[in-house]
Amino acid sequence: MGTFNNLHSASYLAPTPRASSEEVRSTRRRVLRDAALRSLLEALPDYVLILNHERQVVAANSRLLSAFDLEDIEKIIGKRPGEVLGCIFSSRGPAGCGTSPNCQACGAFISILESQQLREQNCQECRITLNREGSRVSLDLEVISNPAQVDGLPLTVCIIRDISDQKRRNVLERVFFHDVINTAGGIHGIASMLAQSDGLPRDKELQYKEWMVQLSNRLIDEINHQRKLLAAERGEFKPDPGMVDVPELLREVHALYVNHDIADGRMLIIGPTSDCLLVSDAAILRRILGNLVKNALEASARGETVTLAGADHGETVTFTVHNPGVMSPEVQLQVFQRSFSTKEGTGRGIGTYSVKLFGERYLKGTVGFTSREPDGTTFFISTPKHFA
Repeated sequence: MGTFNNLHSASYLAPTPRASSEEVRSTRRRVLRDAALRSLLEALPDYVLILNHERQVVAANSRLLSAFDLEDIEKIIGKRPGEVLGCIFSSRGPAGCGTSPNCQACGAFISILESQQLREQNCQECRITLNREGSRVSLDLEVISNPAQVDGLPLTVCIIRDISDQKRRNVLERVFFHDVINTAGGIHGIASMLAQSDGLPRDKELQYKEWMVQLSNRLIDEINHQRKLLAAERGEFKPDPGMVDVPELLREVHALYVNHDIADGRMLIIGPTSDCLLVSDAAILRRILGNLVKNALEASARGETVTLAGADHGETVTFTVHNPGVMSPEVQLQVFQRSFSTKEGTGRGIGTYSVKLFGERYLKGTVGFTSREPDGTTFFISTPKHFA
């Protein structure tokens, strides 16, 4: 994304006119008459789209059609890539794919546009959320756009690789295993002290044992949450609803993080909170709010305050986590995308994605945020009081 800033000002107002249906069909016929290009289309092991200068599909290989459940290629001819794949933002712009604000941060769109402008190969990673049969599916793709010509007509050969599994492994290795090893290391350290310390004062011994129990519980919680996340992505997660006391839930989340390492030098407080109950999965709600609090603390400077609150709105309860910072426009466009992270090179990027996945798909709530000067950033989850 080396020239992102150059494209930013014009990106979602990128060239929007489309070639006519007749022009698209004419280009398609010329492409299919090119035996070498036609053979290459099916020989490549990845998904392939061939686009005209207006970024409309004129050909695609069978692997792409099969992977995205597209039975009739004629139905996608003339469409743009996001419209073909089912991107949730492809219909939000004034002229479809490539014209919504979210397209500014789309790796596929940037790859195609830069390749066309510079007439050279361009490779970008793309985090895309698809709408499939009413459910949202997140994919991580690598998009390689290559300039080509047929009978003097400029084309773009767009090669798409699904790297979702690779990204999941990176998250598992760098986040989950990192957290588990740290927690297990803490347990080992305390156990070693207990084993090697003869005549340890009774109060110290009890304190160390209490720490071991707390760390053991954290370790089990991390493992169980990873299992739940994998099940949730497969559509197999089953919530465990029960009565949730809202003030008590916020006190639990506050207690988890008020003395956490990431809260060092920062204030975590509970703001105005309604004294009410709701029926939901308490463990998942606690994890959702914990992720939001953790992110807010990490985004805050020393001396700043993060506020956790809950408000009764009749049929729903809205939980909010506020910090005084403001996210950049680029971050705001991608914050709920799987594997996106503001922490370059750490392999993180699962927190806000899992918040939206669990909060909306499984708790039937609404997850969102506001981020602007001078108000700061507030993430919220509004969840129904009565779990259905």
